[in-house]
Amino acid sequence: MNIKKITPLVLFQLFAWALNAQEVVMDFRHENGKYFNFHNIVETTDNALLVDCPMFETFGSGPDYGSMFYKISMDGQLLDSLFVPLDDIPLRTLFEPVPGMNGSYLFGHFERAGNDSTTVLKMTFIDNDLHITDEKTVLLGDFSGYAAISTSDMFIDPYGDIIASFLRNKCIHMFRIGIDGEVKLRRQLPEINYPSSLGVQVRHTWVYSRHPLRYSFLVQRVMATANDVHIMDSLFEETEVHTYGRLTNQPNTNYMPGMQEHLAEYDESSYLYASPALGVVNNHGYAALAKYDRSHNLLDFKLFDENNIDIGPIKVTAVAPDTIYYSYMTTSGRENQLVLACLDSELETRWIRYLYEPDCFHWATTMTALRDGKVAIGSYRYGHNPGRVFVTIVKDEYWNVGESPLHVRPYAFYPNPAQDQLRLNYSPDVQPASIELYDLQGRLVRSQGSGLECLSLQGLAPGQYVMKVTLTDGTTYTDKVVKE
Repeated sequence: MNIKKITPLVLFQLFAWALNAQEVVMDFRHENGKYFNFHNIVETTDNALLVDCPMFETFGSGPDYGSMFYKISMDGQLLDSLFVPLDDIPLRTLFEPVPGMNGSYLFGHFERAGNDSTTVLKMTFIDNDLHITDEKTVLLGDFSGYAAISTSDMFIDPYGDIIASFLRNKCIHMFRIGIDGEVKLRRQLPEINYPSSLGVQVRHTWVYSRHPLRYSFLVQRVMATANDVHIMDSLFEETEVHTYGRLTNQPNTNYMPGMQEHLAEYDESSYLYASPALGVVNNHGYAALAKYDRSHNLLDFKLFDENNIDIGPIKVTAVAPDTIYYSYMTTSGRENQLVLACLDSELETRWIRYLYEPDCFHWATTMTALRDGKVAIGSYRYGHNPGRVFVTIVKDEYWNVGESPLHVRPYAFYPNPAQDQLRLNYSPDVQPASIELYDLQGRLVRSQGSGLECLSLQGLAPGQYVMKVTLTDGTTYTDKVVKE
C-alpha cells in the first residue's frame, strides 16, 4: 500500500500497527561449528520452513562436505534434519519448490572433482518430511583440460525449467534443463572482454522480464568502477548490455562493485538494483537501493546512511504486495549489525529493525516473503566464532491494513501537531495505565505510568511519532502524533 495515497481514516490504522509491523515472531538459532554459508529458506505446504545450510569440517584425513537441511516450525522449534553429503564444496546450490508438485523441493548443485574436466548438475528431490524421493545427474560439459569454473548460478524460471550458468575461461555457458533432467538448450556466450590484470565475476542470473521472457546476469569487474547487466532472450541470445556506474541524480555518489550487488524483479515495468555506494567528495559509505524502469531510467532511489559508518547491502531483497524488504549491514570497527528495512513502492522507509546485537558478523544470504504478512531472513555467523545459523521471522501488519477493524478511542488528545506538550482527556468510564511514545523505527522515546493527562514532547526532534495508550483493562490504542 502506498502511504502517500491512503485516506486519513486508514492512515490512523496504519500508524496504529506501526509497532506490530516490526514484531519478531520467531528467532531460531542453531550451532554445530561446521557451517560456512546459509543458502535458502522455503515455506512448506504444511506451514513450516525448510532451510539449506552448506557446511564442511576439516578432519585429519581430509574435508567432509555437505548440505544440512532443517525443518523448523513457525514458532522456532526444530522438527527434523537431513544431511546430504557432497563430493566437493558446491560452486552454487539451488533449493526451491518444484513447480506443479506441492510438497516437493529440489536441491541442485554443480559438482566436479579436483582437476576433473567433467562438470555435472546433481538434482536431489526432497519432500515435506525431508525424505529424498529421487536423484538425477545431468552432464553439463566434458571439457578438454582443466575446467576453470570461477562462478556459477541457477534458478527455476516461469516455465518450470532450471536455468543454469557458469563462467569458464571468460565465457558464460547457459543451460535450460527440465525438472526431468533433460538438457533442452545450451549456449556458449561470446567471451567477456576485460583487462587481463583484473578479475571478473558473473553473479545473480535471474528473470529480467516475463513478457517477453528475458534473463539477465551481472558481470562484476573486480577493482573496477562499474558493473554490467547482460540481458538475454529466452534462447540465450544477448539483446543488450547496461552499465551501472554513477548513481543518476546523485552526481557525487558512485556504485561500488563487489560481492553484494543484486537485482530483483519488482513488477512488469520496473526492477530493483542494490549495491554499496560511495560518496566521491566525502568518502562516505552507503547502502543504495534504486528502482529502474525496463529502459534503465532511474525512477526512485534510497541511500541508507547511519552516522558516517561503512554500510554494505546483503544480497537479499524480497518483494511483497506494494512492499519491499531490504537488508544491509552496518559496520563500525568490530561492531556489526544486521538491519532489515521495510519500504513502500516509492522506496519510502516504513520501518527499520536491527535484528541482532552487534556482537558478531552476521552474513545474511537469503530472505523470503512468507504468507500471512511475514518475512523470514536467514544468516550465519561469519569470521569470529563461526558455525551458527539464524532464522528470524518478522511479522508485518502493513500487508493487512484494509482488513482490521477500527477502534473508537475513549479519549481525546490535543493539540496535534504539538510543540512541547500533548494533553489527553479520558471518558469517565475508563482508567489509563500508561503512555508510551515511539519513533517510526519502533524505538521507545517516552514512557509514563503516572500523570497521564499530559505527555511531554520536550527534547524530541520534530517529526512523526506513534503514541500508545494502555488502559487498566489491558486495552491499547495507538495514534499518530506530530512534534513541531
